[in-house]
Amino acid sequence: MAELYGRMIEPEMKAIQRGNSEEDGSPGYRLMKEAEPRAAELRFREYVLRHEEQIVHVLESSGRAEQRAMAADALGYAQPRQTAALVRAARDPDSGVRNNATRALGEILRADPSAAAQIAPEAFIELVRSGTWSDRNKGCLTLWPLTQSRDPQLLARIKSEAGDALWEIARWRNVGWAFCARVVLGRAAGIPEDRLNALASGPLDAFVAATRR
Repeated sequence: MAELYGRMIEPEMKAIQRGNSEEDGSPGYRLMKEAEPRAAELRFREYVLRHEEQIVHVLESSGRAEQRAMAADALGYAQPRQTAALVRAARDPDSGVRNNATRALGEILRADPSAAAQIAPEAFIELVRSGTWSDRNKGCLTLWPLTQSRDPQLLARIKSEAGDALWEIARWRNVGWAFCARVVLGRAAGIPEDRLNALASGPLDAFVAATRR
């Protein structure tokens, strides 16, 4: 798996360095549009689908963080039933493992929003409050699809337990990084979905005014 993983990561990084980072966005796992990394990703997925249980074992039992991080990334290419293992990995002691696990969950949720019903929010509320940038970024990116249903109890809990942390993220200068926090906060404030994307990607002052912050 490590050999196949390296053969996938190398063309992915080269494509990103060339500015060709666009992904398909629909299959539920990372799949770039550029031909070389895409072919490597599909080869890697074929391997993962044949060895899912062994990969879960590595993720949950290896004493080496780099192996757990690779396994977390790999499970993003597995069947959706491996979602529970990824949720557990979101609390791994290593930030790289947490990053890969939450990124994989984000891909799953982007392709199938109904999967949110299987995912408890606790770990991602904790990540948003973390002092580690990747935790806050990926935790927020996971809460974004988890709140798509606008469940009032979930939104109230997020606002109560992570509202201040989300407002810190919402004020980040990079709007692309701040966007997910603004969407979650906008949903908690009751802003209609058809207005929310424009407000979340626009000037901060307008967003703050809309939420009556």
